[in-house]
Amino acid sequence: MLVALTVVAGVILWSFHFYTPPSPPSISFVIRSGGSNPVWGDPTDCQPNGYNLSAYPMFGTKLTHWYNSWDDQCENTVTGNFSVLNSTEFIVSAHSPSAISLSQIDLTFVCNNASNRGGTTILVNGSLASMTWFPGVTSQPAADAPYLGYCGNFNAASITSANGIYYNRLGLFVPLNQGVDTVENGDTFILYIHNGGYPLDFECPVNTEKGNYWFNGENATNGCQHHYSGNGTAMPIPQLDYDDYHGAPPWCFLSQNACTIYLTYTGSPSTVLAKIPVFSLAPPAA
Repeated sequence: MLVALTVVAGVILWSFHFYTPPSPPSISFVIRSGGSNPVWGDPTDCQPNGYNLSAYPMFGTKLTHWYNSWDDQCENTVTGNFSVLNSTEFIVSAHSPSAISLSQIDLTFVCNNASNRGGTTILVNGSLASMTWFPGVTSQPAADAPYLGYCGNFNAASITSANGIYYNRLGLFVPLNQGVDTVENGDTFILYIHNGGYPLDFECPVNTEKGNYWFNGENATNGCQHHYSGNGTAMPIPQLDYDDYHGAPPWCFLSQNACTIYLTYTGSPSTVLAKIPVFSLAPPAA
């Protein structure tokens, strides 16, 4: 009888397993500030190759040829001469485990101290998979790409279209290799920094050729500056960007706690991969 009890106890002991929760993933980044990148996400901040400011103003067949080139190089592809904006890059330098899905890493840009919005607002939130962009290849954001919202009391989504403005006016994720849906060392998130001038905007010649603007004397009703030829033909010229939003707002660089970027793993167990004060990414705005 004693022997039988001993055998049963041994079976129970070896059938019992302790549960060990999985370890959260980790990702290391190298932050490279003080650079610049073309504003690929905004076709109106682009002019066709082969043009410079001495070409403007233009009208008639020259403007039509310009617009056709713009449509090909700036609207339908990103092969044109896009305006350049200051930027900071977050570059993946190490990660564990070896396969972390881009769809399970969220980027959230948080703005603090909004007086009438509960103290905290979210400028953008989306997975790296939904914020992927391949300059020179991609011409449209992903189907589930996020839109910009509020930063403090500033509504970035209200500047132009009724549906808001895509994330790529603020920043974009550029994987090392196209078609790879997991993290690789060398993957880069580019954040535009709006603390030193505005990009040059070409919406005026674009919309003039489309016939979207009406003119009264020498003043355009939509803010475009124009010259006139002897026969009264409108000749649009480029000017500083006024039609939409670009980059991390300048007030994010005036206070250590004004704006924060969170990179979060949303799988199990969820964990914050990085917490980055935007203030630390560039010198204060002039």
